[in-house]
Amino acid sequence: MKPRLKSLSVQNFRSMRGSVVIPLDAQVVLVHGTNGMGKTSVMSAIELGLTGSIAHLEDQSKYHDFLTHIDTAGGSIQLAVEGMNGRSTGAGQVTFAPGSFDATPALNAADAGFFAERCYLPQAVLGRLLDIYDQKKTTNSRLTEFVKELLRLDALDALVDGLDHAFNVTRIRKLAPVYKQLEEARDLLDQQLDRERSSVETARQATTQRISRLNELLAVLDPTAVPVGAGFDVAALQARVGDRDRDQAELASVTQQGSEVSSLLSRLEQTSAGSPDAEIAALERDAATIGSEYETWLNGPGAQITQALGVLREFHSELSPVDGASVEDQVSDALRWCVVEVDRWQRLLDQHGTASQQLTAARTTIQRATTRIGEINQALEAGAKDARTLAAALAGIAPHVEADMCPVCNRDYAELDNGSLTAHIAATIANLTSEAGRLQALSTERASESERLTTARRDEATAERLVLQPEALVDLRRRQSAIASIRSRLEPLQEDAADGQSLFVRLDGARRSLAATRRAGLQSASLLPEINDAVERATGQPTTNFSSLREALEAATGALSGRLRAVQATLSSRVSVETELDQYAREAQLLSDRVARAIELERRVATVKGAFSSIGEVRERAKTIATAATHVRSGIVRDVFSGSLNKVWRDLFVRLAPNEQFVPQFRLPDQGDGKVEAVLETFHRSGQSSGPPGAMLSQGNLNTAALTLFLALNLSVPSQLPWLVLDDPVQSMDDVHIAQFAALLRTFSKGLGKQVVIAVHERALFEYLTLELSPAFAGDSLITVEISRNFAGDAVADPHFYAFEDDKAVAA
Repeated sequence: MKPRLKSLSVQNFRSMRGSVVIPLDAQVVLVHGTNGMGKTSVMSAIELGLTGSIAHLEDQSKYHDFLTHIDTAGGSIQLAVEGMNGRSTGAGQVTFAPGSFDATPALNAADAGFFAERCYLPQAVLGRLLDIYDQKKTTNSRLTEFVKELLRLDALDALVDGLDHAFNVTRIRKLAPVYKQLEEARDLLDQQLDRERSSVETARQATTQRISRLNELLAVLDPTAVPVGAGFDVAALQARVGDRDRDQAELASVTQQGSEVSSLLSRLEQTSAGSPDAEIAALERDAATIGSEYETWLNGPGAQITQALGVLREFHSELSPVDGASVEDQVSDALRWCVVEVDRWQRLLDQHGTASQQLTAARTTIQRATTRIGEINQALEAGAKDARTLAAALAGIAPHVEADMCPVCNRDYAELDNGSLTAHIAATIANLTSEAGRLQALSTERASESERLTTARRDEATAERLVLQPEALVDLRRRQSAIASIRSRLEPLQEDAADGQSLFVRLDGARRSLAATRRAGLQSASLLPEINDAVERATGQPTTNFSSLREALEAATGALSGRLRAVQATLSSRVSVETELDQYAREAQLLSDRVARAIELERRVATVKGAFSSIGEVRERAKTIATAATHVRSGIVRDVFSGSLNKVWRDLFVRLAPNEQFVPQFRLPDQGDGKVEAVLETFHRSGQSSGPPGAMLSQGNLNTAALTLFLALNLSVPSQLPWLVLDDPVQSMDDVHIAQFAALLRTFSKGLGKQVVIAVHERALFEYLTLELSPAFAGDSLITVEISRNFAGDAVADPHFYAFEDDKAVAA
């Protein structure tokens, strides 16, 4: 068994707060999340669980102090691995906290070093590789500047780069968006023209077949009739169709006679005499033959059905043992149960998703309502107390005021030189009345917010009961995937189950017939008068003209069948002629309309193709100039050596960048003093070497060069571990690079048997890789995991399991 990553549990690690369970038990695992959600943390957790360290951070001696999520006391990592065959503990465990770090890696030192160097490509390491290849856009590395200054490749590079759009239609589309629009218009016209031509041909064939069908029907009605051709008189043809009543009466008579003859033949066969011993021997042979076929079925499809139902019984304990008399019904019931269970678990998953959204909304409402109630309480505390009562008291004092003497303190208010006392009391009463109204409004709003808070807390409690725990969610999806896999195994066996049940029924019937024959003798009855009458009416001959009664009845059956077919053909022809005539008229008009549309589309297609021909001539001239410049530049650079690493690197790079003219490789130039220094250069597909990757490759192809170098190193040494872990390797790649990269990942996972774990940032790329890397055969599997955060800020991992299922539409 090959080593396989099974699952990862992470708690309070780097940017991920809380506990997260991530299943890894699949041939391909895709991890997606936006920036800061924890994709790189997941990749680093896998490396820590396997090796006990983070290789690209080893030069930073204090990185252990920063593994714990901020504001948490500590965390842990648990990684489950199987199939190591004694080379490891089978599980990796890491615990950490500020100031402490304890790791028990799953791999030994040798395997850990191999994993860090050949199996895992962190995003930070990819960036340093790109620095080696001079990925900066503003300045070149010293090596690149030296080579360009020495060989004077700037002008050639500028010329080749400027004309490089001519070699790639994708670049032309980006340079001139109208070219893409013209391509789309051409493709659309070609598709429309193909469809219209197909429609014309279909309509022409339909009219030809309609005329042929009419001639066939007319020949049945009148064998001497002259066949019709295009443009015939429809009204005259309709007049040739006769009355159907006579034929219907004859049909009823022939049908009745046929039933009588069939009944007589059946009765004759039931009462025919013969040798009981011979019949018993024949029945015994039939029973033995059917028994042999049933035994073969039991050892073949029957065993497969039994095995599949046995696996399903682990999930469906009420499933009864396999019974040959009802195996077809058992398979059908099992499939229906699988469908119901998968749908039920899907409803639970949907309910979980809805409850998660409701929980988030309720917690948002609780936070807002709590904040608003606090603001209202502060406003109420700052307001005047008993403002309405004080205003009423002042209003009662106002009538007792004389001049400016206060009736309460007996002071003269005129001493303040601030107006009259009566005016001052009136202003104070007005202010207190207004403040009381404002406080009343705040109290009403506080009651409303309290009601919202109570409702939101009730909704929160309801949603929390419906949200599944991470372990339960993973287990539910794993069971759903397992039941779907069993269902895919049972569906192709439905027909085999029907065959087995049929064989069982036939075997049981043969055994019953044999027993009945042994118990009872042959009974006979006289049917001669009825047979004589029926045969003479059907054939016109007495039964004495035939060698046996059976032969006479068979002759009568044949004669009646011929008469029945003739009457039915005549009736069918009479009914079909009118329908065929109406359909012919409609199809002839449709053919004329489609021919006119096809001619118009051919004219438009010719115009568009003429424009593309002119564009092609311009591209060919640009290619000629660019090719000449490329040959000149390639001739300047020295020949390069070729080794196993260069060969693998070249094959991988060409696969990811099929339109790139320059391929990176290693060169070992001799400096003349006996020293050999490895440098990088690119190799043109024409066979000539060229400048360094930083000067010759685009930004996307620089990333491709770094990525393929890592993969080449992985393939160039004997594989100790069948894993490939990549942290967001797709950077600045166009659609062609991404498509080829997906194909390369399929080769690693499905062709080379490597378990691939890859983290991506872009949603579109995640969905594209999910489609491209989906299971392609039985036993293949895919898990996608989306990393996000919930309302409280805790990390959430949402896994989805994909198992192989036969495409019934394609198979049909």
